[in-house]
Amino acid sequence: MIEWSERKAYWRHTKVQMLTSLLPFVVALIVLPLYADALNSKRILGMPLGYFLACHGLLVIALVTVAVFVNRQDAIDHWHGAHEDI
Repeated sequence: MIEWSERKAYWRHTKVQMLTSLLPFVVALIVLPLYADALNSKRILGMPLGYFLACHGLLVIALVTVAVFVNRQDAIDHWHGAHEDI
């Protein structure tokens, strides 16, 4: 269990880590549509490249973001003594 004196620092680190983990996905969501028309002139596996990147690229970015988030959150939990021993 986390100490009362550590809770504020723990949640501050957790919030900062969450926002920095969401940043790559949000940037990809904003940037990819800007270049989709230019990318659609090329094809990969029979699909327009912009569509292919939107479908598969965002999925890969989301999975990597979740994996990094879980790894970092585990480190934060250990640092503040809030980890669970399983």
